Amino acid sequence: MRFVDRYGSVLLLAVAWEVAARLEVFNRVLFPPATAIVGRLVALAGDGTLLYEAGQSLLRMGSGFALALLAGIPLGILMGRLRAVEGFFGPVFAFGFPIPKIGLIPIFLLFAGLGHASKIALVFVDSLFPIVLSTFHGVRLVERQLIWSAQAMGDSEPSVLRRVVWPAALPHIFTGVRLGLIIALIVVFISEMVTAGSGLGHVMIVSARNFKIVDMYTAILSIALLGFAFDKALLAIRGRVLAWYEGEVAA
Repeated sequence: MRFVDRYGSVLLLAVAWEVAARLEVFNRVLFPPATAIVGRLVALAGDGTLLYEAGQSLLRMGSGFALALLAGIPLGILMGRLRAVEGFFGPVFAFGFPIPKIGLIPIFLLFAGLGHASKIALVFVDSLFPIVLSTFHGVRLVERQLIWSAQAMGDSEPSVLRRVVWPAALPHIFTGVRLGLIIALIVVFISEMVTAGSGLGHVMIVSARNFKIVDMYTAILSIALLGFAFDKALLAIRGRVLAWYEGEVAA
């Protein structure tokens, strides 16, 4: 019952889709039944095709996102703690943030080629921005009194970062990580639609061009399920790591 209560709207949408397709409210070729899409997903997963294509997408997305985490969180902390670092990198992120990074695909292709590297680089750059900026603002929002108190007790800068800044900024860091993850998923699929010879984005665009509409919707459903699974996993990790914070917010 909890599942129905939480995801009832999704189930209702699926039922409405199925009924509309069966009644041919729209062109059935362009609007196939939901059961046909789910059945095709199961079939492609069973013969290994879907797993291979999803694996290609996840390899690119995971590599770029991991690099963004490794670079973005430390950089955001340094920007929040050191004025010189903020002064150097702040204008770069302020200038680059509004730029749609998808428009940079031709540049990445010129420098990194048509293989995995260009997609990984694009995911890295696009997901780096929310991670850095959320971490930076999280560090800046830490109460000065807490930092001063720790320093007055003789804590070194590394100790202040570990005991005060990191725990206080962690909710904001998780927000940036969640946004970065969503962006990474979107970017990798769009880049695959444009340039890749494999991956779920490639399957989606090739299926559309060849008028394999059920396969196109199957790729879209697979992308949605992956995004849902990753988001739920990240929220579960956040709930465990920030149990103390969630309790304070609830109170």
